[in-house]
Amino acid sequence: MSGFRNCGLVFVVLATAACQKSATEERNEAVTAQRQATETAQQAASDRQKEVAQANQEAAKDISGARQQARERSLEAVEDEIQRTGGAQERASEQANQAKEATEATLDDFTKDARKRLDHIDAEVREMRQKLATSPQDMPTDTAARLDQIERDSKSMHLDLGRLPTSSTEMVGRLETDIDHRLTAAEKVLDELD
Repeated sequence: MSGFRNCGLVFVVLATAACQKSATEERNEAVTAQRQATETAQQAASDRQKEVAQANQEAAKDISGARQQARERSLEAVEDEIQRTGGAQERASEQANQAKEATEATLDDFTKDARKRLDHIDAEVREMRQKLATSPQDMPTDTAARLDQIERDSKSMHLDLGRLPTSSTEMVGRLETDIDHRLTAAEKVLDELD
């Protein structure tokens, strides 16, 4: 039995040595596994950083391209606006010139007609004054006063006609209407006196 014990003791020593070797191997394997895990983590972090850097570069290119495209569109819009505004302004200026020419022509026609009527009124006033001087009994008693009023109105209308070309469009319309009414009133008074 002592041989059996010795054998058992040798077996225990061998088993313990085998267990110690195994624990060392396990430690070595654990260290190796930890090293591999660390290397894998570092490689993964490096790959991630590369991918992020590449994604950032692509995004920067896309942003740069988008900015360039936005600038180009903006320039096109500005050029289009300039062309449209210029064309519209040109048409507006042309229409304004046509309106001005038409207004000036109308104003010239009105002024010529009004001066002609005033000349006729002034001539009739002179005639009436001659009649009043030669035969006052054939004329109404207030003829002189009415002729004086017509002469004052005539002078005032001559001044107003001279102001027409320098007046605003709104003022021209009012002056034309006023002068026309005053001319009509003066002609009516002269017809009554005649």
